Amino acid sequence: MRRFALAFAVAALVAGCGGSGRLSKADYVKQADAICTKYNAKLKALARPTSIGDLAAYVDKALPLARKGDDELRALKPPKDEEQQAKEWLDQNDSVVGSMERLRDAAKKSDRAGIGIALDQANSANQKANGLARSLGLRVCAEG
Repeated sequence: MRRFALAFAVAALVAGCGGSGRLSKADYVKQADAICTKYNAKLKALARPTSIGDLAAYVDKALPLARKGDDELRALKPPKDEEQQAKEWLDQNDSVVGSMERLRDAAKKSDRAGIGIALDQANSANQKANGLARSLGLRVCAEG
């Protein structure tokens, strides 16, 4: 009887925690857009660079925010039927972060060609990410 009670308690606890931890589509959209709202505000609060010299310092401040936002978004468990698309969206966000790193490195060297390439790569990845976010039903996350 004791085993049954323990098994029942564990089963109830797991059920109460949502089992697989997957979010409904509405909850995924709500939580992801809330994360994007938070980090978009933090990024907008950073002083915009006015020179190539300022660019590297700006990106150094922006990168940790972008990484932390991506980490929080990755912690969400999308609905099973949208898991692949959510992964592709997050992978594009990672590409944006990688481009930001290359942008910072080019700015530190005052490499205008490298800055241009990194900006083009970031814009391309960002456009793809925004399209995927829109198809997932995200609004705030599709505005970046």
